[in-house]
Amino acid sequence: MNLEKILNPFKVMLDKYVTENVWYLPSENTWKEFQYMAMKDIGKLIIESKGITFSGSKTNLFINRPVSITYGKQGRDFINKWVKIEYQDQQGDLMQAYFADGNNRGWSGIFGGTKKLHRLLLDLYLVE
Repeated sequence: MNLEKILNPFKVMLDKYVTENVWYLPSENTWKEFQYMAMKDIGKLIIESKGITFSGSKTNLFINRPVSITYGKQGRDFINKWVKIEYQDQQGDLMQAYFADGNNRGWSGIFGGTKKLHRLLLDLYLVE
């Protein structure tokens, strides 16, 4: 097991940050949906000045106009905190996406990985 990856799962590549095993939700996870897992997809998140790219097994998403970036609990998930990004899509509609550090089966997120992801996004995009 790579100790560096456990301690710092975010790889810095020039002007972008890349992390694997990111959990994704397109909206709050509610009890109505009867979804067993906390996330809807798992994939790679690339954060750079031109935008935020999520590439998962079911979802590909590009966010280049974030409106707000917040950190906290969401929906029925009472254990994990998530980064919520509200953004405008190409038509100007307000959308949302939720991300959490899913490394080490989610334990990295619980012990600060998701908070670090939040700080990286805030530092780059300067939105609240």
